[in-house]
Amino acid sequence: MLVFHMEILDGSDGYFRHQIIHQDQHTEIFYNPVKREAVFPNSDPASLILKENQDQILKILRTKRIDTFYPGFKLKFIIMDKKEVAQFNDLSHVIILDRRNGEDELKITNHGKPEIHEIFTDACFLEQKNRSGIAMVIKSPDGKYQLEHIASLANNNCLAELEAAMKGFEMLGSYKKIRLVTDSRYVRKGITEWMLYWRLNNWMTANGEPAKNIEYWKKMDQLTEGKYIEVAWVKGHSGHFENTMCDLYARDAAEKN
Repeated sequence: MLVFHMEILDGSDGYFRHQIIHQDQHTEIFYNPVKREAVFPNSDPASLILKENQDQILKILRTKRIDTFYPGFKLKFIIMDKKEVAQFNDLSHVIILDRRNGEDELKITNHGKPEIHEIFTDACFLEQKNRSGIAMVIKSPDGKYQLEHIASLANNNCLAELEAAMKGFEMLGSYKKIRLVTDSRYVRKGITEWMLYWRLNNWMTANGEPAKNIEYWKKMDQLTEGKYIEVAWVKGHSGHFENTMCDLYARDAAEKN
């Protein structure tokens, strides 16, 4: 993955001039937040990389609110060269986050590694009672199961799902190769995308604001450091054995909270 530094220099006629630096290469792009379009006027190496991967830079710029476009705004961002965006967005694929070499490497695959510890998680938030419960099932490569379900203080379902995933990683301790299976798109996206950007920007969003649930994501960052992580998504309430088990026990923990 390639790291870029961006700074808004000035604006004219609705377009903001962005200086972008990659290593010792400098280039500029112009972006209009109202029209949501970008202009790449240069043909230097850095600009060519941005053009080839403009879906990724446009996604970042289109995430920003209009009021956050002003001279002096700075942001770091990551581009995965020639990223197959459609494949990463396809929930049937497994996303690999490999952090074993001191860097974040992202890959996509149809099937994960065999002989790997698996974490199955789910959460239940009872809005009317303002109660949450989480459940974690650990499956070892030899097929043995370990179950834990506990009450949670999370005040929404997304946070409870994140807490369940964190607890699963804690249960596996020092194991270096782990597959997380979750029905939470928030957790899937957070681990394989948002967390990497937020850490790069001192846990700030593209709008220059603190990321939500920041302390939880900092903890997740620590729990996955130096590890090979596979993140697989499964549709909830679809008859998936381990997910169904987690769902039942998470609800039980919430109701007894």
